Amino acid sequence: MIPLKDMELIPSEIMVIRELHKSKQASRAELCKLTQLSPQSLTRLTKKLIDNGLIVEGDKRTKQRGQPAISLSIAASKFVSFGIAIEYDKVTCSIYALDGEQLFFLKNNGDYSIAKSAIEVANNLLQVAISQCPEQAVALGVGVSVSGFFKKQNGLRLISRTDMEGWLDVDLITFLTPSTNLPVFVENDGSTSALGQLVSGMGGEFESFFQVLMTQGIGGGFIQNGQLVRGFNGNAGEVSHFFPLTETRQRLYRPTEEGLNKFCQERWGNTPSDEELESMIMAGEKDLDEWITNAAIYLKQGLDAIIAILDPEAIILAGRLPYSIRLALSKKIMLEGLYYGNEYGPKPNLLVDPAKTDLSNSSALLPVAYQLYNL
Repeated sequence: MIPLKDMELIPSEIMVIRELHKSKQASRAELCKLTQLSPQSLTRLTKKLIDNGLIVEGDKRTKQRGQPAISLSIAASKFVSFGIAIEYDKVTCSIYALDGEQLFFLKNNGDYSIAKSAIEVANNLLQVAISQCPEQAVALGVGVSVSGFFKKQNGLRLISRTDMEGWLDVDLITFLTPSTNLPVFVENDGSTSALGQLVSGMGGEFESFFQVLMTQGIGGGFIQNGQLVRGFNGNAGEVSHFFPLTETRQRLYRPTEEGLNKFCQERWGNTPSDEELESMIMAGEKDLDEWITNAAIYLKQGLDAIIAILDPEAIILAGRLPYSIRLALSKKIMLEGLYYGNEYGPKPNLLVDPAKTDLSNSSALLPVAYQLYNL
């Protein structure tokens, strides 16, 4: 495994690799347009990258006129990044290759609300992942997703409601085994999911978007002009305070995986499967519709605040809540933009990510975002 810094790639070479990551494959002529490099410079750069085994030539693509164009793409399994996601009920570790393949995945289920146990498992999984990494792969770094908000105090510290003292004793920049010799990028789960959406999801279609992440709790991340808005301490986008936990009713109808599970346990004694929930929604099941209606009321309050403060082009509902639940929530919500009298400001698109958020994959995209996309 070779750290990216040891390759000594120049900015224009990084730019070519980034554009190939975005488009999957492109001809030299297409890369000239995307990078604004001259044909001579582009030819010289791509030859060097091919000679070093970083990108490869593919099949010729016939155009209407002229000679067939040869497509270029990133070499399989050549660039990799590691991802660690620490969640309340599991710790996962993955290796993501820039050509889109997941090379490695490990998951430990359990109670990881305590910092010590979560960190021990994260380090163990990372060492296993490193041992499985292709020997000649170029490693971009390690991305880490954690739940909570940050505090700058003798390094970067995490404030977690499950183990505040335990996480405050941990410097998040150095808590991974130093022998990795790779840069570590730590974000909370909301920002991690937003960056994953930007680099490898529908977020790349918008100049700005706010991603709402509904897992055990609720968080978010704001992307503006292709950049994560982090705030001074890295806590921008933290929307959990729009959804307080002070009353039983608020806990029950909170638009989170935890809120849905509590409601289902109270009404039926168990939580239906994703497929069962989808069937219940289609059938108009009364109790489930009650939860969706009330959860949508709470969610709308936060979304209207996001619109007023940030004015995003789109809001994306993501997380571990089933797609059918998030879709049903979106249909219950009528967003309100700014207005005076009969004049209304534009409202953002309200979208639903069709897949459940995989924070392990999103965390592995953090090094990609910071190393290749200049975030």
